[in-house]
Amino acid sequence: MRDADVRKHETDHVADIALNRILDARERRADFQREMLDEFGRPLISFTLNIPGAFKTFPLARQAFLEGKFQIIRQMERAGIPIVDYRDLSGDAGFCGIWALDADPMWIKKLSVSIEEGCEIGRLFDIDVLRADGRGISRQDLGLPMRQCLICNSAAHVCARSRRHSAEELARKTEGALQDYFDRRFADKVASSALRALLYEVATTPKPGLVDRSNSGAHQDMDFFSFIDSASALIPYFHACVMKGATFEGTPEQLFRAVRYIGQAAEGAMFAATGGANTHKGLIYSLGLICVAAGRLHRKKGKVKPEDLITLCSEMAQISLEELKERRNSAPMTHGETAFSRYGFLGVRGEAANGFPNVRNIALPILRSLLKQGVSFNDAGVVTLLHLIANVEDTNIIARTDKGTSESVRQKVKNLLDSVTDIEELLQAANWIDEEFIALNISAGGCADLLALSFMLIFLFP
Repeated sequence: MRDADVRKHETDHVADIALNRILDARERRADFQREMLDEFGRPLISFTLNIPGAFKTFPLARQAFLEGKFQIIRQMERAGIPIVDYRDLSGDAGFCGIWALDADPMWIKKLSVSIEEGCEIGRLFDIDVLRADGRGISRQDLGLPMRQCLICNSAAHVCARSRRHSAEELARKTEGALQDYFDRRFADKVASSALRALLYEVATTPKPGLVDRSNSGAHQDMDFFSFIDSASALIPYFHACVMKGATFEGTPEQLFRAVRYIGQAAEGAMFAATGGANTHKGLIYSLGLICVAAGRLHRKKGKVKPEDLITLCSEMAQISLEELKERRNSAPMTHGETAFSRYGFLGVRGEAANGFPNVRNIALPILRSLLKQGVSFNDAGVVTLLHLIANVEDTNIIARTDKGTSESVRQKVKNLLDSVTDIEELLQAANWIDEEFIALNISAGGCADLLALSFMLIFLFP
């Protein structure tokens, strides 16, 4: 027998075993349904997945089952329908859950169909509803059309009967739909965390020399609402960064270059939203890195760990740091380039390339500790910002003043923190430091960005 024939024989044998398991699972499901109907005398929901082929328990299918299970429970809770009992019959042949419910079965079917029709992967959900006497309720009983084919949108039963689409084609379509759905769900979560971080940072009050809820600090061209407008405009950018990270194949360097245009477009959206004010340029870079890294790790490893995230951000940021050094003798265009040209300060590029040391070693430990003690996000943010100002060479301060003033400011805040530990006293001190910074035209914008990054990491890894 040729090798190809051997492989085909082995594949067919495995498929036959899987098919037998599927048939056994169907009989077992029917037995459980009868037992639950006898025991509870209530309508049932029997939930499985429409996964083509013999192999139905791969990781994405498990995620889809958990998602459908969650949506069914939430839908019943919203409708006030009591769940009498639940049995999980998942096994090698596929995933299955059965609920006994105390409600009108037609109402349950309508709610179930709304999930199948409304959820983006609902076409892969098979939510059967049985009356208390065991009779099923079809879509036709509700006056609804038959379900459509996953590929061509014809009637699904017609395509299945005629075998219009191959098992391989159906499997690719199913896996692609699931992967895209969960990638976008994850991107929504990360982009939401980025937006939340921006809003928490600008809302933290008082912030010396910075825009907050009380005043515009040392800034004449922006206010609190400028930051809200800017943050809102950046939501699609953060989402796009996560998706690029998830779908791009290549090295960290290639990924960084691939996402650069998205960052440039984001800057354009920011300036359009603020009338030309630079509210978030530094965070477009650093939060963008985090979003890209999160997307890549989510797709590659399934779970994003803080240490892996920081490492990948560092690898990508090496490119921009090298470019900064190459341009040292050119005319500087940004505050960061000015500070590097004059004093060798690496700014946000160095912070990212070195793995965000000021976030990891200063801001995050302080912020987490204060929040754990029950301090509010606002007050914990103010205290964390003071510690950052006391320890970080902020290129924004240096660009607005000089190195000597920057060092003097840092020492003054450091002395304050050495002598005062009470939160209320520190908040009061932040007010008079704010007045002094405004008078001196000082804005610790770099430190504010690090505070926003700390909020982001808190939200991603609570």
